[in-house]
Amino acid sequence: MRRIKIATLLALCALGIVVAQAAAAQFTASRLPKPLSESEPGTTKGLGIGSTVLGGTERNQELKFGPFHIYCAAKATGKTIAEGAVSWAGSQTFSTELTFQKCLTKADFEGYVTGIKTAFNLNAEKKTQPIKFVYHVNGVVDLGSGETESEVEVGSGAASFTVGGKVCKIDWPRQVVPAKSVKAPEATYSAATYSTNDVPVTEKQLKQYPSGFRQKLVIANEFKGMEWSFEEGQCLGEGGFEEASKREEGKTAIYRGSLEEELKGGNLGFEEALAES
Repeated sequence: MRRIKIATLLALCALGIVVAQAAAAQFTASRLPKPLSESEPGTTKGLGIGSTVLGGTERNQELKFGPFHIYCAAKATGKTIAEGAVSWAGSQTFSTELTFQKCLTKADFEGYVTGIKTAFNLNAEKKTQPIKFVYHVNGVVDLGSGETESEVEVGSGAASFTVGGKVCKIDWPRQVVPAKSVKAPEATYSAATYSTNDVPVTEKQLKQYPSGFRQKLVIANEFKGMEWSFEEGQCLGEGGFEEASKREEGKTAIYRGSLEEELKGGNLGFEEALAES
């Protein structure tokens, strides 16, 4: 059977027929006039896009931990390779450090809806710290990974949301989304989906972007079944509150939100898999 296949391929080539092999999906990047390299990687940045019910277009990221609905703005950066800066033309992973900003937790007082100020991932100095996301082409996401070396995630990390100062501190631990991908990592999942936004450039930019467009990577996050737990605050019965929340942890957290990422001075996009023909 193998000999027949080889003979068929040779015959097609002799007839001038090009046989295209299947190409895997990948994140893509390019930069002119300086190519990307490990010695001179391309820095990345991104912002949250879209809209939500409470946050509108400003707070366009939605998170749910137990009874708490949180809406935030989002900012992403990758200044070094360890943080997610790009040194490749094509990759099976894309990394970035994401910070949630201007967060509000939805509160409904007998029909009057408002937002309670909520802080994200504060360190001992009360400064906001980012959380690492490592995206894989099949939709799997490593959330809370530590440093990235040559696009391979190592270490561990976690994040937290503090609602109203004393109301509740919510722990968002390091995890892989979806969790079932740990047992079947090669399958396809919809925790994150990717596309390319082609942005027209000016005539002066054509040397840098010969196609007439600059590519930006769009990531749509749809995380379900994530782990969470209440770490401290009134939700655990602290601060004079006699009763704690009926549920203090679970695997029911949700994160929905889209990001648009760009490479400084270059293109960043996503290339779908090509079928064999």
